[in-house]
Amino acid sequence: MFLLLAVATALSAADVYRVAGVIIDSETGSPVANASVALSPGGESRGDMGVITGPDGRFSFDAPRGIFRLSAVVAGHSQVFGEMSPFSDAGIGVVTGPDEDTAHLVFRWFRPAVITGRVLDDQGEPVENARVKLLHYGVADGRTRIGPRNEASTNDRGEYRIWEIPAASYYLIATGRPWYAEAWAVGPGKPQAPVAYRPVYYPGTADVTHAAPLTVHPGEEAHADFAFSAVAAANVTVNCDNNTSVVEALPAAPNGAMTLSVIGQSIGGEAVLSQTAFIICPFTVNGVLPGHYLLRLSDTEAAGPRAAQRWVDVGVGDIEVSLSLHPAAALSGRVTLKNAGAWPNGLLVGLFRDLDNWSETMPIGADGSFSVPHIEPGKYLVSVSGAGYYAETIRAGDVALPRGVVNIEDGAELRLSIVASNKSVRFRGFATRDDQPLGNMLVVIVPRDPVSAYSNQGYQTDSDGSFDWPALPAGDYLLFAVDDPTIAYADPETVKPYLSQAKQIRIEPGKVLEERVPVQAVVK
Repeated sequence: MFLLLAVATALSAADVYRVAGVIIDSETGSPVANASVALSPGGESRGDMGVITGPDGRFSFDAPRGIFRLSAVVAGHSQVFGEMSPFSDAGIGVVTGPDEDTAHLVFRWFRPAVITGRVLDDQGEPVENARVKLLHYGVADGRTRIGPRNEASTNDRGEYRIWEIPAASYYLIATGRPWYAEAWAVGPGKPQAPVAYRPVYYPGTADVTHAAPLTVHPGEEAHADFAFSAVAAANVTVNCDNNTSVVEALPAAPNGAMTLSVIGQSIGGEAVLSQTAFIICPFTVNGVLPGHYLLRLSDTEAAGPRAAQRWVDVGVGDIEVSLSLHPAAALSGRVTLKNAGAWPNGLLVGLFRDLDNWSETMPIGADGSFSVPHIEPGKYLVSVSGAGYYAETIRAGDVALPRGVVNIEDGAELRLSIVASNKSVRFRGFATRDDQPLGNMLVVIVPRDPVSAYSNQGYQTDSDGSFDWPALPAGDYLLFAVDDPTIAYADPETVKPYLSQAKQIRIEPGKVLEERVPVQAVVK
């Protein structure tokens, strides 16, 4: 009995591996005490094992062989081991095994940052209730994006403070209106001659083309002040010349109530500058600054969704704009399964709009159909997900949509034909330099078929230098690795310098493909 117990104990010990290390401040190198550290199996975030670091910042776990997600929480802020950029939630998987050194991990902790400042008017007086908006500038899902993150209002001293933000690069926009000006939007009638503040962009310019990002370092308290100048503006009255809806009161009788969006140039291109819902034509927008704007009207309460839009040039002085409502843009389509069989449960069509990072998913009917009766014009990324399926090809009529990108125009009725497949292959391997596997590298796979609806994919290698796509569509690809996990790998121009040294590979159904790919230096 004792012999059997000793053998069982030895076997058990042989199957357990140490995951240990220290959490340090990324700027000072000092140990981080009282951090809550969790080790979760299979790349999940359940936190099956957890410890609290002591004054030396050290943590330790005993774990079986496998791949684990290591995360930490300090003062309510969570980060993932190996995370290189904020908002990505992507890090390095910790791979345990007999040949892996996971007992000497260094977890670099990036302290949150703060941005503060004051907003003054053209008389040097503080502006109360001004809004300072923060837009993150960085890479997400392989694409360089600019998207809203935080905002704050100024107090009676014109001061604002945006705290506990990840260290990153941000654009800042300050907006407000003079205290003596009338509200931004009013109902029918003749408002007073308006005055408005021009938006001010960091580093203190009213010209959006001269806006620049502010890079905030871990633990830093950055400072950005803004000075408003009041300028003559205009009142823009919108008439709906074919709107037959009659509304006596809102919101008790919402039929015929519409939404008006004012779209103009902003950081990163066009953006919705302001939006007012439940309007009744005619409607006056007060205090519109001189500029070039797209007015977009939508009526989703009507029996059939309607819309209208028009570009207008606004100067100094009131103007009237007439819009004719027409059937709104609509999107529909049918998904056909490449591999015939029972229709899978949980199959979804996804839409992502670049303009404002809007996204939506919708179920696909048992007959393969889907429909969006009212969709805003713009550029969308279309995808299929669920039950292991992906969009192999997407067509609008006879036109193939490379990488699944479609442009929907005002009033268009667009119908898509999507071929979905679940024939995928496991693709794994290692990123190497001098034939030695390297963790925290970026492996990128690029479809060679120009009409493929499948976009570039990236994988941040795990602690043992491995990458593993469990379900990759069959086809021909280019494969490369680079030593910067933060590049915009979905951008064709960004990946172009690496393709000349990329590997040409073919992924065939029914096979597990393994590759070793040399790491290239990032192109600055």
